[in-house]
Amino acid sequence: MHRACPCADRQYLIPIGKSRDGKLTHWARPETVRAFEKMNQAARAEGIGLHVIWAFRDPELQRAQFEEAKLKHGPRNGIRWLAPPGFSEHQTGWVLDIGDRDNPQADDNPLFSGTRAFQWLLVNAGRFQFELSFHPENWQGVSYEPWHWRYVGTSEARNAFHPQGLHALMVWRKSFAEALRWWLYPAKS
Repeated sequence: MHRACPCADRQYLIPIGKSRDGKLTHWARPETVRAFEKMNQAARAEGIGLHVIWAFRDPELQRAQFEEAKLKHGPRNGIRWLAPPGFSEHQTGWVLDIGDRDNPQADDNPLFSGTRAFQWLLVNAGRFQFELSFHPENWQGVSYEPWHWRYVGTSEARNAFHPQGLHALMVWRKSFAEALRWWLYPAKS
């Protein structure tokens, strides 16, 4: 089940990179960009090249991609592979899909877990306040995404991804209701 996430105000986002073909600019919050730049510099010093595959994704684009996931995986299974609009970590501006600069075939692919970039991230990403969002067999039931990393270096980011107290109850109530809606009425959603 995907968790309800706050949406970043696009006017405060800054460029973090370009798509491999150079046609799309990726955007993120300034603190995410600064942390990624430091992490990427440290990786390069060890001969590892990190590449941003995706960063901020607004709810409209998320809706289009979610509809594609439902077509590909089935109306009830699409939610395991992609969050519905309003529930994507990408809309926060703190999340990056990261690839191996030298291995584009592993982009957005479980093959990424076999790359040197992924092995480096497992050991080092925490130093730069990034964490893997969806581990294998994660408690949310979301598909394993070794490329999907979230920045948790500010209290606002930590609270978005690890809500506490009454806020956590409200987030999870909304998330559960939305997941149930997508499950019961997948064609209408």
